[in-house]
Amino acid sequence: MRFSYFKTLSPPWQARIICECGVRLGEREYNEVFVELYQVDSFYVEVHYRQSDSEVMKITSFEDICFLEPYFNTISLNELSPSIIKDEN
Repeated sequence: MRFSYFKTLSPPWQARIICECGVRLGEREYNEVFVELYQVDSFYVEVHYRQSDSEVMKITSFEDICFLEPYFNTISLNELSPSIIKDEN
């Protein structure tokens, strides 16, 4: 799935793609919000839940690995898809 196409989908369709194709990589919490991180093909998706009732508040997606910084202490490189880990030389 292309990142640009995923961004055009409605939240219910994005959620379906995450459930069917996503690989859960980690989680974090802030201000009573629980965030789960997924990898879908060559991009990443965060699902933000309200802790009080587990309702999805928003779904964010990104390609830039700088946004993985909050997860660096919890993600193993073995969990990432080989297509993502590229030799930059």
